[in-house]
Amino acid sequence: MTPPLTHFTQELRGVGPGAIPVAVPDGTRTFPNGQVADHYSIDINEFTDTLHPDLGGPTTLWGYNPRTALGVTGIPVQKHLGGIIVAQRGHPAQLTFHNNLPNAHILPVDATLMGAQGAVNRTSTHLHGGFIPWISDGGPFNNWDPQGGKGTSFINNQVLRPGEVVPANEAEYYYPNDQSARLMWYHDHSVGITRPNAYAGIASAYILRDAFEASLVRDFGLPQFIEKGGRELPIVFQDKIFQTAAHPDPAFPGSAVGPGDLYYPYVYNSSKWELGPGAPPPVSIVPEMFGDTMLVNGAPYPKATVDPRRYRLRILNACQARFLNLQLYEDNGAGRPDFTRPGPNWTVIGTEGGFLAHAVNVPSGVPLNTVADSLGNRAVDPANPGGSLIMAPGERLDVLVDFHGNGGKKYIMWNDSPGPYPGGSIDNDFPNAAGDGDTQTLLRFEVKADSPAIPRDKPLRISPAMQLAGFPDAKMDQPLAGPVSTTPIPFLSWNTTPAAPLPIPIRRGVTVRQLTLNETFDADGRLVQMLGTNVAPVQVGDFTRAYADPTTETVKAGATEVWQIANLTADTHPIHIHLVNIQILSRQPFDTTAYLAAPVGQAASMIYTGPARGPETTEIGWKETIKMHPGEVTTVIMKFDLPRNLPFVVPPSPRTGGAEYVWHCHILEHEEHDMMRPLVVK
Repeated sequence: MTPPLTHFTQELRGVGPGAIPVAVPDGTRTFPNGQVADHYSIDINEFTDTLHPDLGGPTTLWGYNPRTALGVTGIPVQKHLGGIIVAQRGHPAQLTFHNNLPNAHILPVDATLMGAQGAVNRTSTHLHGGFIPWISDGGPFNNWDPQGGKGTSFINNQVLRPGEVVPANEAEYYYPNDQSARLMWYHDHSVGITRPNAYAGIASAYILRDAFEASLVRDFGLPQFIEKGGRELPIVFQDKIFQTAAHPDPAFPGSAVGPGDLYYPYVYNSSKWELGPGAPPPVSIVPEMFGDTMLVNGAPYPKATVDPRRYRLRILNACQARFLNLQLYEDNGAGRPDFTRPGPNWTVIGTEGGFLAHAVNVPSGVPLNTVADSLGNRAVDPANPGGSLIMAPGERLDVLVDFHGNGGKKYIMWNDSPGPYPGGSIDNDFPNAAGDGDTQTLLRFEVKADSPAIPRDKPLRISPAMQLAGFPDAKMDQPLAGPVSTTPIPFLSWNTTPAAPLPIPIRRGVTVRQLTLNETFDADGRLVQMLGTNVAPVQVGDFTRAYADPTTETVKAGATEVWQIANLTADTHPIHIHLVNIQILSRQPFDTTAYLAAPVGQAASMIYTGPARGPETTEIGWKETIKMHPGEVTTVIMKFDLPRNLPFVVPPSPRTGGAEYVWHCHILEHEEHDMMRPLVVK
């Protein structure tokens, strides 16, 4: 669908005045107990933004826009991914969101999905990675619309503005910001319409700072923060499809139909996806959405002009379903990578859970180990994938790259991951060819010439006395099992070997749950991905539980639990568990045939078929979005603390009777249909 777009003509979108707006507080709020929080006012609007001059017109989008922005007088001009928040640990934030969306959605809405029958302009803001009270978690039933409609779990306003008459389109949220430094993001999570809302643009970054991170800048060579003019670059990847005047879809059931507007597939194509008994509706969810054009910070194929110095990249994979393998190669002079000349290596220092226990040196020019069949489809062995920086949807990486000594060179960031991962169809590959879009080329770094006027960076220092920022915390960040410990950890000591698998801690009070990832057909014959337990309730081989089924993951506040999640599907699923930080213990292959043969009502037999392996080198630390590969059991451990010392009382959910969270796959088409389950903390 997308027309050919010229590459590397636009500068990478930055943040701040004239670029992607950064929200700043418009005042403070003082609670009855005397606690003070920074207050933000953020609109959720429909707007247009010119993402590329070759698209033939501006793109209609939905998204966030702060009413007060860094360096801007008045309300800023709205841009895609606007509303970035930079917060400080220990400084709570209280946010008022104003839902100003129109009654018609710009994208198709499948009304057959759970919860999708309500207003199409409902929103529910989820801080992905946040340690927050459930009323502000932005769960699927925590939504509200501009007309005053509320989801069954929405009690935000009565808790945060008790006794007030709150305008119909407003919703109050409270973020304690009681976590170690990390990159989070906030996005829509409304039931039945999460995937079109996020695809339409309702998403932005949330950066949390702390004193430890500041000390790394001051004393140990980490680049200065972006809000202080430093060489820190947020980089957000999204794959999209755009409409064109030459290839319009007259039946497109969205309200935005001009050249440059977004296209989202809405017909269930039985020649592309399996079809069971039944007939899909005319406007239908699809198993996965793979776009033909990659956006970086909201624009296709930009260039980033950089000094020959050290940079810090805060990378987010915000794609609907596409995995990424991020590589760096020198430009061959024709805008294509020279695969014989890889760029500077990556230094990975953190993930979505904050800083790693050890920095990891990752070669930047390693393609995936793929095997192609006779049709051109590609498959990766998840146990030996090769690759450089492999990222699933929802994952973040904190990466250093040093361009010193490479003045005048140009480096292309490249992706070769198949879609879906690990066994991809050639139908979802869009190579760099005229008219075919391009999901391999991402952006180009153009390094300025070396000059004596450019200051040298201080060396990255290694100190055995330094500790990882998150692990000394007494509340949510305590390590639960090795390889991380509370002893001092060298921050920049290289870790080049994967960790050994860790056994399940056998101690009093640790619950071990057996759970499953499943694929089947829904009542309309469509492929549907679902979560489940290890007991088939009705039919042999069917462990699935719908979201609306009785809750099976009810946990005690403060409890430590181990979850062993068996993947019975052909896809790798990035599983995101709200509220908690997660530590990976192991991954291990198992006999799926024997597992699926369990009699109804009996626990499935776990027969391992190979040795366990520990987390990857870039996973030795805290996570909250975990890649779970087909044919493997992924074992994780977590502690279900709830936020404390809040300036208000948090009542239980009227839906679940406890603190209401969820766990789900972050492939958005999977999450919506129906790979999401309640998580209730009591």
